[in-house]
This record gives sequence, C-alpha cells and structure tokens, in this order.
Amino acid sequence: ATIMVCVWLQTAVTVLQGILEVGALCFSAMCSPPCAHGGTCMRWNKCSCSPGWTGAGCHTAVCELPCANNGRCVGPNNCQCPSDYSGPQCLLRDVMCHICFPPVVCPSSCKNGGVCVGFNRCRCAKGFTGAVSVTTPCVPPCQHGATCSPHNTCTCPEGTAGLRCERL
Repeated sequence: ATIMVCVWLQTAVTVLQGILEVGALCFSAMCSPPCAHGGTCMRWNKCSCSPGWTGAGCHTAVCELPCANNGRCVGPNNCQCPSDYSGPQCLLRDVMCHICFPPVVCPSSCKNGGVCVGFNRCRCAKGFTGAVSVTTPCVPPCQHGATCSPHNTCTCPEGTAGLRCERL
C-alpha cells in the first residue's frame, strides 16, 4: 500500500491508496529536495535516512567517532582530513620534510650525486650506499667501473669478471 497525502478543506490527512474521500486532492508523498543517499520520503518533506546519514534531507553524514584537527565528516564514518593529517579520524600528523624543514635538510650533505630526500636521508646515485651516499672502500679497490658493495665485495659491470672485476 502506498501512503498518499490528501488535502481536503485545507486539512492534510494521511490515507492508504484507494481509500479517498470524495473531492479530496491526493498526491504521492513528496520531499523537496528529494531524500539523499538512499533515504525514503515518508510524508511531506520528512525523510527516513539510510544508516550513516541524518538531517531533514539525509544530507549530513554521521561519523560515530568525531573527526579531529578540523577534519570534516563527508560520508558514514569517513573523515576528510586537512593536508597535514590522515587516518580514520584525522589523528595522525603527516610529517613531510618540506613542511618541517624547508628545504629538506641533510646536515651531512649527500655525496657523489646523492639527493637529500628526508631528514639526514639520501637517495644515492647508482653504485653508492650509506646515509650520505659514501661508497664503502674495497681493499684492494674494484676495477673497470665496478662498485664496492658491503662486506668488501665488488659488483662488476657487464663484460667484466673476477673478485675485483679485473678481467675484461
């Protein structure tokens, strides 16, 4: 049975479809604007909201745990966090080096073409390792452009061989 709203002599009466008084004007239940997010119009401008939504037209999201640090509840239990926070409730502070240490700081500057990518962290060029991109010296040294890897071993480029990449 569909609920109808009938207007008769300026009095609104709710009746079931098919049971009408003579002369009454009947309309389907109408909500304007329509109920959002799957809400159901129950009677004139009264919505029954789906779980996770509230308000007259079901436009307001419900976050059971509040959004912190100026976060906004944008969907059921879904916080939209400001750029420097993250997590379900915007409680995690995102520490980005360009914000904390403008510009990124490497107290011991990166060596051998390394790039500073975080506080005292380098992205090393190929063949270099370590916090500041310093190669570990191999004894005896690697030859023919080989790189010294940890534990005094050489990584040979293609076309070379031997413990120190001495053979072509």
